[in-house]
Amino acid sequence: MKYFPRMSPLRIFTCIASLCTLAVFSPTDSRAEQAGLCLDGFCIGQNIQDARFDKAAWLVPQKGLIRNACQGVGCQPQVAFRGYASEDQAKLVEAVSWKYGLQNYNILTTGNLGTLRLYKYECNPSARGIWGERRFLGFYRSIPSQYLTVVGLRLIGGQLTVYRIARQYPYRDQNELISLAQKLHVHYGERVLLYDYLSSNAYSDVIEQRKDGWFARSTTFNPTDFSDNAAELVLIDPRTRDLLESTSMPESGEIKPLPVRLSQECSRSLPIQ
Repeated sequence: MKYFPRMSPLRIFTCIASLCTLAVFSPTDSRAEQAGLCLDGFCIGQNIQDARFDKAAWLVPQKGLIRNACQGVGCQPQVAFRGYASEDQAKLVEAVSWKYGLQNYNILTTGNLGTLRLYKYECNPSARGIWGERRFLGFYRSIPSQYLTVVGLRLIGGQLTVYRIARQYPYRDQNELISLAQKLHVHYGERVLLYDYLSSNAYSDVIEQRKDGWFARSTTFNPTDFSDNAAELVLIDPRTRDLLESTSMPESGEIKPLPVRLSQECSRSLPIQ
């Protein structure tokens, strides 16, 4: 497994609460309005079966990753993954036992990709908190730019599906930041809000204006250390826009807890042991 050094990638995905105040750049390009919400071949609504997932060099965080093996009856392999082949049950339990961050995201890796492609339902109603649906993160660096990018997945229609894409862009000065924003605007048009300085309004703006993402600075400008200057692009699934948390707390920008919809397989009788 490949690890990434000295950084907090979860900030890119969930802790962008101190982002930016709205700044309109250029008129919309009608072609950009039709562009998909995609980045590097990963698109909102794309499921994990897509061959693009095989081509990414998935990273594993050095810090904040723990193995949280559940000891309860509900997460035993034959219970939590009732209906799966017995050899797959143990693999699935191992894959979902690794948690990252305060919100207990599960991690997508090169090693567990094949297993997570089997993940279509779970019979453990407390997989993510109380009656909470699991969410998964995959981290990679773009080629050749090496931008750190986070892909978020959740179950939609029985497949792990992309519902969030976030990327961190380093920049050296305001002109470089504006140039980058203009390029993103050409691609995404008015679907993505563009900000030019820090604020905590991004989530509420996206909700109120029914946008599909935002781009903004995530740190104050540091002229003495260019590596400390970062901006972030976040693309969201329009179907989860109304579920966004709009406060400025650290968990802002994530979607509210989603109820687990247990599969009919979960009602099957277990064999007597």
